[in-house]
Amino acid sequence: MKNLKKIFETKPKAEYVHDIFENLAVDYDLMNYIMSFGMHKFVKKQAVKNVPIQSNAKILDVCCGTGDISIFVAEKYGDLVKITGVDFSEKMMEIAAKKAKKYKNIEFITGDALNLPFEDNSFDAVFIGFGLRNLADLKKGIIELQRVTKKGGYVVNLDFGKPKNIQGQLFSFYFSRIVPLIGKLIHGNSMPYNYLTKSFEDFPAQEELVRIFYELGFEDVKNYNFAFGAIAQQIARV
Repeated sequence: MKNLKKIFETKPKAEYVHDIFENLAVDYDLMNYIMSFGMHKFVKKQAVKNVPIQSNAKILDVCCGTGDISIFVAEKYGDLVKITGVDFSEKMMEIAAKKAKKYKNIEFITGDALNLPFEDNSFDAVFIGFGLRNLADLKKGIIELQRVTKKGGYVVNLDFGKPKNIQGQLFSFYFSRIVPLIGKLIHGNSMPYNYLTKSFEDFPAQEELVRIFYELGFEDVKNYNFAFGAIAQQIARV
């Protein structure tokens, strides 16, 4: 695949990533299931359980994709919370809305993670799942999540991690070498999955993300590892 830096010189990262996810939308849930051996839903549900959410909380799910985290929050807390999902892929949002149609307390809107259409201090908890590494500016993205979160609330990141053991090395090989082949078989094109592999390689390790959250003024930052550290969650209090 072309060097991503070269691609972004001719097409902004946001536009490039938008095109990828518009093309991936129809196969996205299937590929998540295959890539994670069916584990991705368990991880997302556990990530929701790890966050101390109170009754009447307002929850934001940024880069919500096809809506899994929004739905898992609704399943756990029911009508006790109000959930807003935001994504810049219209096709992803269409799928999310269909999946979540029985939940009256979930609203999906199209929006930019770097310029969220909400007032300061609007939400008690803000999730971003497998989206932070796709933003054109990681720190700016975290600051924007921080902006819309109430004081004492939580910003929650869930994404791939950088494991240090043999299991993690096997995962890295699988993700970088096998997943693009699977994507080509199912989707007919390995390019989007080559991008996802590259975005994973360039993304900071979980320890570095914890440091960045503290650097940006967050408190009490916790990290939870899943799958031997191949997936990691950071919960940072504003």
